[in-house]
Amino acid sequence: MKRNFSVVQFGAFLFILLFGLMIQTVFPQGLTTESPLPPPTGFVNDYAGVIDAATKQKLENQLKQFKEKTNPPVELAVAVVKTTGDRDIFDYSLAVARGWKIGSKNQDNPSALLFVAIDDRKYFTQVSRDLEDELPDGLAGSLQRQFLVPEFKKGNYSKGISDTIDAYIRTIEAKQSGEPIASETQDKRRTPETSGSSSVFRGFCIILFILFIIILIAGRKGGGGRGGRGGGSGGDGIASGLLWAILAGAASSGSSSGSSSSGWSSGGSDGGWGGFGGGGDFGGGGAGGDW
Repeated sequence: MKRNFSVVQFGAFLFILLFGLMIQTVFPQGLTTESPLPPPTGFVNDYAGVIDAATKQKLENQLKQFKEKTNPPVELAVAVVKTTGDRDIFDYSLAVARGWKIGSKNQDNPSALLFVAIDDRKYFTQVSRDLEDELPDGLAGSLQRQFLVPEFKKGNYSKGISDTIDAYIRTIEAKQSGEPIASETQDKRRTPETSGSSSVFRGFCIILFILFIIILIAGRKGGGGRGGRGGGSGGDGIASGLLWAILAGAASSGSSSGSSSSGWSSGGSDGGWGGFGGGGDFGGGGAGGDW
């Protein structure tokens, strides 16, 4: 009995350790939805001053029209900064996408944020859960390498951003109409540097689930030995306690995340722009890299 109980304790320790590692990997800065940037003033927000006025206006009109003609409406946004400081671009851009509440409040709220840090020479496109079918991680990364990187290397930031947004719109429209995407078969590379964390999250969830089953089995085996039903109750109690603790923590994180986002106003002040739709349903999908 003592030996079986020790197995359960060891399994519980590994369970907690892996769960903590998963949180640190998938959510490096926690589940906050507060944007590190001011409220947006349009679909395109250039804090580095690298997009010329004509391109910015063209993009604003293009993204507005694209939102209006798609059903459900697809909100695409652009944010350009000089640097993210000591914060990873994935975490920074995810906080912006969530904090700005890009996407509608409806259940189906496809959206994406093309984020660029000029001085860091890095970029990342955050893709919402409801747009991942039309713009999967591998395809988003391929389009960025094809249209954004070459122009950025020349210093043509306006053209690189504009061409990438054009490619995203063409791709989404083609996907929604059922047309084949040529670039989708040309480059399906996904690396830890260029893809989002959704696959990492799924992998950790599988490991945690398997480990939890092992803990339950070990606890039930303990119940069959000396001490009978009472021994099994001890092992099951530890496993059940762990499960309830994790569920409570997840619920707490979700509620605090929701309350944080509900207090954030994304309405802009330029020209009566009404702000994004109030969604912000981003789960870490997307792709990025450097140039």
